[in-house]
Amino acid sequence: SGTLDTVPANLTGLIEGGPVRGTLQITGNDLELVVTGTGTGNTAPTISDIANQSLSSSGTVGALAFTVGDAQTAVGSLQVTGSSSNTSLVPNANIVFGGSGANRTITVTPVSGLSGTTTITVTVSDGVLTAQDTFTLSVNAMYLSWATGAESFGGDANRDGVADGM
Repeated sequence: SGTLDTVPANLTGLIEGGPVRGTLQITGNDLELVVTGTGTGNTAPTISDIANQSLSSSGTVGALAFTVGDAQTAVGSLQVTGSSSNTSLVPNANIVFGGSGANRTITVTPVSGLSGTTTITVTVSDGVLTAQDTFTLSVNAMYLSWATGAESFGGDANRDGVADGM
């Protein structure tokens, strides 16, 4: 039995990406831990804006350039993923990323012959925090144009008033 006088103990560690210092003091039956931070902590990664896109139903969007960054995590370690709000039009497997470091690309391939609209969400993660950018992809139906002039169907191609035959 008895009491301890103040006994300082220096502690160092990492809390949410920032270095901290602490002092543990025991006075009588009281225990006090004083922690002071010297770091900024973990901040979310960043991603640049990707503009909305429009294409015909037989096309592909890409490779669209964008950049990623993070104050605490090396850009080469950032994970980039994508998803489509309309997986019938653009399955998630049809969203492909390229590039390295801060400079990345995205290529999006809609299902051939389909038209419609989807929102593509691009997410960058440092393993703890994430940032997102979205863009709208409009896929327009392709229409074939047929020739309707008389010369296309064996009509009066030389315009002499006499049918040329087929």
